[in-house]
Amino acid sequence: MNNTEFVQFVEEKIGTAYVYGMKGRVMTQTDYNSLKNMYGDMVWDSDRNKIGQVCVDCSGLISWATGIIRNSQGYYNTAVAVHPISTIAKAPIGAAVWQKGHIGIYAGNGEYIAADGSAYGVRRNKVANARFTHWLILKDITYVTQQGDDEVVEKSKMIVEGQELPVERILKDGKNYIRISDLAEIMGLEVGHDKDIATLNAEKSTLVIDQKEISVSRILLAGKNYIRITDLAEALEYDVDHQGNIAVLKKKA
Repeated sequence: MNNTEFVQFVEEKIGTAYVYGMKGRVMTQTDYNSLKNMYGDMVWDSDRNKIGQVCVDCSGLISWATGIIRNSQGYYNTAVAVHPISTIAKAPIGAAVWQKGHIGIYAGNGEYIAADGSAYGVRRNKVANARFTHWLILKDITYVTQQGDDEVVEKSKMIVEGQELPVERILKDGKNYIRISDLAEIMGLEVGHDKDIATLNAEKSTLVIDQKEISVSRILLAGKNYIRITDLAEALEYDVDHQGNIAVLKKKA
């Protein structure tokens, strides 16, 4: 599911009843009894009135969309990128908004959608009215749109020949641009900007690898070069696949 589809999905669930521990299905008497025994006061006595209704909790709203069950801490722990809530204006729609014990979905324009508790159910609210501390790029969502024109540098990962490696990247128009120094380290190459990058233009650039010139798409941001991963992989004869937003490289047979 991409981030636009994700937001559309949760928008359709506005008004759904909240019960702690429910994941987006009709709650039965047995469900209520089990959840009450398991979670105590986290499940309100008045939630008994919701038996027979579709119910969901905050992390369950995301799991309902993706089919992958995680709690709010699990979404934080597996996030592709974590940013302070102060930079929410740079977040793509479909990013998660998070605080310890609670999670929602950023819907754009300073608003989020979340299963906000038994008193509210699934609702739309202003981020400024909540106490979220971070926004997350979720592992289980494909992000294909970016809010605004500013590129956002994220801490991410690449998988090369089965090895998971940390990188800085920019995700723009659904394409991965990886910081050239990270790529060079992964590939066992040395970077010397006087000799390795022959020309520096606004969008297209020429990269020299072992005296071979290749054409690449790049983003120059704050003096750092971010190269489109598919361009470099082609030059180095790697196949590129993706696990969500994580690029997976394997040497061609």
